Amino acid sequence: MDTNQYMEMFLEESREHLQSLNDGLLSLENDPEDLSVLNEIFRNAHTLKGMSATMGYNKIAELTHEMEDVLDLLRKEQLKITEDIVDTLFKCVDSLEQMIENVGNGDPEDLVDVSDLVKTLSAISSGDPVP
Repeated sequence: MDTNQYMEMFLEESREHLQSLNDGLLSLENDPEDLSVLNEIFRNAHTLKGMSATMGYNKIAELTHEMEDVLDLLRKEQLKITEDIVDTLFKCVDSLEQMIENVGNGDPEDLVDVSDLVKTLSAISSGDPVP
C-alpha cells in the first residue's frame, strides 16, 4: 500500500490523539476513579495503535498495544491506578510524540528506543515486578 498519500492525515490525527491522551492522563491524575476518562484514554490509544499498524509503524503500534493492555486492566478495575502507572503512561505519550515527529520529519520511528517502556508495561500487565 502506498502510504504517502495518507501521511499528512496520519500525522495530524496522531497528534490529536496524543493530545487527548495527555489531557486524559492529566484528568486521571486529578480523579483516578473516573472510568469515563479511562475509557477515553483507552479509545485514543486503540485508535493510534490501529492507525500506526496500518501505516506500517510497528514500534508505535507495539507501544500503544502495551499501553492498551494496561489501560484495559485499569478500566476493568483488575489493576489499581498508581502514580507509577500514570508516570509510565506519560513517558509513553512523550515517546510516542517524539516517534510521530520523527516520522513527520522523514526519520525512522525507531530512533526512540521504547524497549524499556514496553517491558515496564508488560510487567505491569502481568503483575510482575516492574524492571
